[in-house]
Amino acid sequence: MRTASSKVAGIQLAFKKCTRTSVNAEPVILMLAISVGFAMTAQPLFMYWARCVEIVNTTKGYDVENASAICAHLSNDDNFDAINTVVQKDIASTRIYLQLTSGVLAMVAAPAIGTWSDRRGRKTPLLYTLSGFFIGIVFQLLATLTYEHICIYYWLFASELVVGLTGGMGYMFGVAITVVTDDSRNKLKPGTSTVPMRIGVASFLQSLGTLLGTLGTSMLAVQNPSSIDEPKYSYIKAALIQVSAGASAVIYTFFMVRETHFPHKDVYLYNRLESECKVFNQKQQSSPASPSNSAGIQVERTKSPLTWLRDNVSAIGEVLLQKRPGWTRCCLIMSLLLVMVEFLALDPSLLLLLLKRKPFSWSDKMFSYLSLLRGLLFSLGMVICPLIFMLFHCLGKDSLMIIIGIGASAVSYFMIAGAHTTEEIFLTTLFAIFCGAIGPAYRSFLPRMVPKDQTARLHTVCSLIMATCPMLSAAVFNSIYTASVEWWPGFAFFVGGILQVFVVIGQGCVHMLMRPQWLLEKSLKEQVMIHRLAVGSELSRNDGDIVLPSATVSDLPSGALEKQRRSSNPQ
Repeated sequence: MRTASSKVAGIQLAFKKCTRTSVNAEPVILMLAISVGFAMTAQPLFMYWARCVEIVNTTKGYDVENASAICAHLSNDDNFDAINTVVQKDIASTRIYLQLTSGVLAMVAAPAIGTWSDRRGRKTPLLYTLSGFFIGIVFQLLATLTYEHICIYYWLFASELVVGLTGGMGYMFGVAITVVTDDSRNKLKPGTSTVPMRIGVASFLQSLGTLLGTLGTSMLAVQNPSSIDEPKYSYIKAALIQVSAGASAVIYTFFMVRETHFPHKDVYLYNRLESECKVFNQKQQSSPASPSNSAGIQVERTKSPLTWLRDNVSAIGEVLLQKRPGWTRCCLIMSLLLVMVEFLALDPSLLLLLLKRKPFSWSDKMFSYLSLLRGLLFSLGMVICPLIFMLFHCLGKDSLMIIIGIGASAVSYFMIAGAHTTEEIFLTTLFAIFCGAIGPAYRSFLPRMVPKDQTARLHTVCSLIMATCPMLSAAVFNSIYTASVEWWPGFAFFVGGILQVFVVIGQGCVHMLMRPQWLLEKSLKEQVMIHRLAVGSELSRNDGDIVLPSATVSDLPSGALEKQRRSSNPQ
């Protein structure tokens, strides 16, 4: 019995060790994505419903019940086309200020949080931004509970305010992805071009969570409501699930997520041997008890909040302006600008407004089906595209995935701009398979250009872009939609497709500029590996029983090799 129980205990211990080493922040990404999936699909539908009820109530003089009955069949009734246009213009114009509220605050908070993450670790900043997101979705729940009596914009502005103060939704996913990137850092060394499996899985989980949120919204949506309470309760249920998923993410992060970053100096591959030689020479020339070292000790002074904020913002600029080999710095800045243009062209709320108009006149159920199908194909693309590229041997696989994905997105935008039937809209979802490659490709392509101690700040820059672009996108594309809604409602999507064509051209230029650097780093990596293998084989021949791992030869402190020789050969 004791032997059997010991075997069971050993199996349980091995399972726990395997789980702890292979899973870290991935469940957090999944739970957050589920919550965001409900928000992305249910919140625009709820906003359209709540604002319609309030506008009909205040402008036409109907009570809440009659206003709800009118809004339940607003898209299918020709007598209320004017009200439909008023509701769409109200939402399109107010979204500009909602995005400004969170975007401006995130631009101030995200740099400080990103620098904090690079200098003090990942877990505490992740908890901070998750707490802000949780409070924000609680405000959205309160909006669904009180929309008949209180204007929803009060709650939505409060939600955007709290989320912006904690770095924004983009930084929330960014710091979670940073934890995964730290775990797979050894596969992001220069000279490699394959997307690491951990990053691909994390991107797939994010897409899968969004898909599950969209699926939940489609199951809760009402096709033809028989009573005015059915849409109301469906939105409340969606908000409750959204809050539950957010609370689960906070609790799991607090108890289960482990720290992955212990700040220390990290360098590029082409500088590693040189820096190790410099450190070795400094150790030989100086001792811990020398007066020069004792005189160099400085006491850290308390900084004012303004100085602290200025230092953190300047640390973000250091990531962009630091000198890097070849065209790397130029390509890094160009890639971030292209990411900005790509996010600028994305505004999913406009698609809902377009499909609510004639000749489509979609219901909430039909729109949720479209979102579900697009999310499913998008998630499959995150897995299929990296697997297909693994069959080919070429440099810059992640860059090629970006080019193909954004090109497919541009084609889908052009098709939406000229669509007149429901079948044409659903046909555009086929391109979502190729668009799914964009996320994992960027998360592999950008971190290769910076060392580990700059990863969080790089993701902070990306989160700033994600916070800034919705403001610009709402200001530009909602204005375009409002101006062109009478003569070409799809004109905004045509402009978005043109912007994505420019991104494809720019990424092609980045690919050509980085190719010589990739070839150089690949050859350098091969030379370093050959050198370490040669050193390891030489030590093995000289000492017989001593076989040192080649990856740790350069990391041995001074005198460690002599101590190991004496311990293995006491004679």
